[in-house]
Amino acid sequence: MASGTVTTPGSGGSSTPISYSFGSSAGLSIAQQIANALASAGTLSITSSSGGTIPAPTTVAGTTQDLILTGAPTSSVPAGYNVVTNNTAGATTITAGPGTAVLSSTGGGLFVLSGPATIAAAGGNNVISQTGSGSVQLAGGSGNNTISAGGTSGTVAGGTGTDLITATGSGETILSQGGADTIVSSGSGNLIVGTSTGPGSMVVTETGSNDTILGGANPMTVTATTATRVYAGAGSLTFVGGTGTATVLGGTGSESLTAGSGGIVFADNTATSATVNSGTGSVTIFGASGSSVNLVGSTGSPDFLIAGSGNETLNGAGSSAPQFIAMGSASVSAVMTAGSGNDTMVAGAGPGSATMTGGSGSDTFVFFKQAAGGAKDVIANFTANDSVFIEGYGAGSAVALEQAATVGAGGVTLTLSDGTSVTFSNLTSVSALNGKIQYG
Repeated sequence: MASGTVTTPGSGGSSTPISYSFGSSAGLSIAQQIANALASAGTLSITSSSGGTIPAPTTVAGTTQDLILTGAPTSSVPAGYNVVTNNTAGATTITAGPGTAVLSSTGGGLFVLSGPATIAAAGGNNVISQTGSGSVQLAGGSGNNTISAGGTSGTVAGGTGTDLITATGSGETILSQGGADTIVSSGSGNLIVGTSTGPGSMVVTETGSNDTILGGANPMTVTATTATRVYAGAGSLTFVGGTGTATVLGGTGSESLTAGSGGIVFADNTATSATVNSGTGSVTIFGASGSSVNLVGSTGSPDFLIAGSGNETLNGAGSSAPQFIAMGSASVSAVMTAGSGNDTMVAGAGPGSATMTGGSGSDTFVFFKQAAGGAKDVIANFTANDSVFIEGYGAGSAVALEQAATVGAGGVTLTLSDGTSVTFSNLTSVSALNGKIQYG
């Protein structure tokens, strides 16, 4: 996280410049924008105030008006000032109108702005309140900051402390830089980004709509009442959904997800473990190489688990909902376990091998003809309630297939016409398959 110092002119334009130090890249960037605007002003008019009533600026076309505060604990800034540079040692209260930029010292304080607004608070504990529409650039400093933003575009960033950020506007980018930050978004179309490497977890409550949330290196907890998109980072993710359909992309940390009534579409990342609770909605899960995904929950909605490329585990044993579990077209090896509902398990959609374990319900095991035969598929606990479908092999005889079966220590094995073998590891007699095999 970048840190640095910016300087602005002193009183009268020729005095010792005023320096502001920032420990975060967002605060430094916004402060630098303000400093650059002052440095590049064609005509700069500076008014200095240490307290009392602040005079209104003498408005001259093409002139940038800069107000320097040096000691006022409470300042109501008259209209017409473009920039307020606060050099007060202690905490201050500054109220300014639309379009005002504020650069504040390490004393902290309360800053009340409306409409388009820019503020960079270098340090201390700050409360920043912005209302109304317009573009905003708001950043706290090294203390603990409380920021409320109602803008319709721009950036809102906490500092390096523990921050509370509330976004009621839309189209904003919200940065968590301090680690243990709490972010509440009730607007729409906001982008929330975890950029911290410090201690603590980022906690996000999303009550608006169509937000996108990006996790970072720190753990992240997200509660969403409406549709949202979440991209997990290197830290762990805990997610609870609501009435909207959530789309979640796993990161490199562990994930624990609970679907609301709107359900979840979850795509796991490589070499990670995840637990998905179907809650009250339907769940669609896409696995990935090296991943292990556990599905739990008892919703009556059907759930879908699709293996991605590589070797992975899809485990629905903790769920009583009906499940559809299948290998993807690029799968290599998938371990698939169904729950206690009536489930469908599909192997052979790619040149890989499947190990399938049904649950206590009436399960269906489906084998599609592969482009290249030879897969060695295993069904671990075939029961009298289960069925086998042989798809894409043309009209075949189940009786002939059973007559050609072999029985050994590993169970009963059927060999399909392309060389694919299906072993029922818990069976000791071919007769257990009588009437259970159908060709499609």
